Amino acid sequence: MKLEQVQHLLPEMAQLIASLIGLPKALKLIEAWGGTTFPVSKNQRRQGQIRYEALAEVVGVDAADILTRHFGGEVLAIPRCAAALRAMRNQQIRDSFDSLSRHHPASHAVHQLARQYQITERQVWSILKTATDRTTGEQQGALF
Repeated sequence: MKLEQVQHLLPEMAQLIASLIGLPKALKLIEAWGGTTFPVSKNQRRQGQIRYEALAEVVGVDAADILTRHFGGEVLAIPRCAAALRAMRNQQIRDSFDSLSRHHPASHAVHQLARQYQITERQVWSILKTATDRTTGEQQGALF
């Protein structure tokens, strides 16, 4: 599953950032500083240049220029995007389980996935039991 498939789960600010600099660079910013605030400088004073360089190190010079033009002088609240990232992780777990369980018992596959994603085996089983609509990324409830 790609982030584009769960883009509707992203907070409004993350969607704005992604529209400005592209989804891959927005994801780098979210992974680096998600859940924090970042004062976007106008890149005019020394302190602003230091902040600009830190931003450019994460997203690249072109994207840092775009963010500076758009948000310069503001404090940018960078969202964590937990729901979208969790949906992506859960789909990756389901896909990996399908692949692993072709060659190994289900319990072995679950054990490997729990170690790989640093979650409990119980949580992996729970993720596997929850059906997901692959077009919307939303969880489906049980029929009865």
